[in-house]
Amino acid sequence: MNAVAELTRLIEGRVAAVAAKDVDALATQYAEDVTLFDAVGPLADRGADVERTRLETWFGAYRTEIGLRIRDLEVTVAGPVAFAHYLFHVRGTMRDGAEVAMWVRSTVGFRKLAEGWKIVHEHSSVPFNGATGQALTALRPTGTAGD
Repeated sequence: MNAVAELTRLIEGRVAAVAAKDVDALATQYAEDVTLFDAVGPLADRGADVERTRLETWFGAYRTEIGLRIRDLEVTVAGPVAFAHYLFHVRGTMRDGAEVAMWVRSTVGFRKLAEGWKIVHEHSSVPFNGATGQALTALRPTGTAGD
């Protein structure tokens, strides 16, 4: 399998892992020294253990399955380094009853290590209104309705 197909399968495989709240399946995708720029939490975090804890916290906050859908995935590979960017829609019900249904932007950097492709950088974000500082969680990609 070529690298683009392998990385596409890895990213698309995250949908089932998130729905199952399978921390182990996701945690194995990260390099030990991964740098994380998440949409929530601190400006930056580092390390696979930090990501494992973040996943446990995220999954534990939902009383329902977490629906995840990936759109507009593009993967670029140059030797042992690759990156991907895509939009993902996350949907579910939090433990407090709040409904989540929003699109998030994601860019992921990979490095080919002895054990395979690992995520070395992940950046997820939500656009915001520059005048008010409010997150724009109701935005939808062009051609998307009813999410």
